[in-house]
Parts: sequence; structure tokens; C-alpha cells
Amino acid sequence: MEFSTIVENRHSIKEYDSTVTISDAQLKSLFDTVVLSPSAFNLQHWTFVVARDPTLKQELQAAALGQPQVGSCSAVVMVCGRLDAHTGVREVFQGAPEEVVAKIDGIAQHIYANSEQMQRDEAIRGATLAAMSLMYAATDQGLESGGMIGYDPAAVSSLLEIPDNYIPVMMVVLGTSNGEAPPRSSRRPLDEVVKLEKFSGTGLA
Repeated sequence: MEFSTIVENRHSIKEYDSTVTISDAQLKSLFDTVVLSPSAFNLQHWTFVVARDPTLKQELQAAALGQPQVGSCSAVVMVCGRLDAHTGVREVFQGAPEEVVAKIDGIAQHIYANSEQMQRDEAIRGATLAAMSLMYAATDQGLESGGMIGYDPAAVSSLLEIPDNYIPVMMVVLGTSNGEAPPRSSRRPLDEVVKLEKFSGTGLA
């Protein structure tokens, strides 16, 4: 499927066919693509927790303000961001020349080691890039999806046993729509969101 078609076909779905399941093989095909997402220093801040158990999904639904799509979808994916990803530079670049690893490690430590804000910002950036890749990859493979931020982070972290060095950045529900896709939501005009040369510059017409 052409990328432009994927983008045009992706909708945020809120009603799912609860009888449809997603297999391990389908998940592997999906995440083989998702893990190719970009990240700062290739630190790959993401870890994905996939919930398919009906009881667990109901518990997650309660933690997500009761939103029904969490209980009826085929799988709930919690995209988690690692706060201390900068400590894993050597693991990520294992096998690279030492001078390369040392340089990257030094830069990463300088940027992140003494700034909890930067660690959190980067964890969110990296995980969000992966979440968007997940939704596009799902569309490409014939699945529907929906990104969600309406949930209790502490409750979700407890239910999914997310460790303290990770934060639950975004919930993505996957499955098969239980009806027609909703009409495309309106978008702000290009000349309002794309500015040439400077923020105060001419809008792209």
C-alpha cells in the first residue's frame, strides 16, 4: 500500500468487533516494522506491552475512564518509554568500533545524565514516534487502531507491571472495526500550519 494511501485510510476507531483476535504471528509481522522507527542516538526508548486477555482488557478499560474500545478491541498496546535509555548506549552499539561507541556514549551522557526533564522528553518523543509507526503499520496490514491518552498512568503501570524506569506514554487499541469508518476529521489549512522561513513567515498556500 502506498504511504499516502495508508495515511488517508487511517482513522481513529472507537468501536471494535470483540470476536476478532490477533495472533502472535500477526503481532510479529506488525512489530517487525514498528521497531524500525527512528529514535535519538538509536536508543530505541520503546517497549510495547500487548494485552489480549479479556479480563486484563476489562481492567485496563476501567483504568482508561471506562472507554469501551479498550475492552472490545483485539489487543491493547501500551507504548512505554524508557527514562534511562541513555545508559544503554553500549548495548545498542555492541560490535561498533570503540571510538564510535565512546563518542556516542559521551554525547548521550552529557545530554541526558543530569537532566530528568530531558530523559522524560526523549522517552516520550521516542515512544510517540513508535506509536505513530504502529498505527500506520496496522493500517497497512488491514487492522484498525486508535491512539489514546485518557487513562490513569499509575493504574495502568500497576496492571501491566511497568517498572519505574519506564512511563506509559500512549495506549493504542488494535482490531477490526465494528462498523463503517468515521468521516475524516477536519484539518487546519496548510497556510496556517506551514510557515516559510520563519514562524511569522508566509503560510504555504
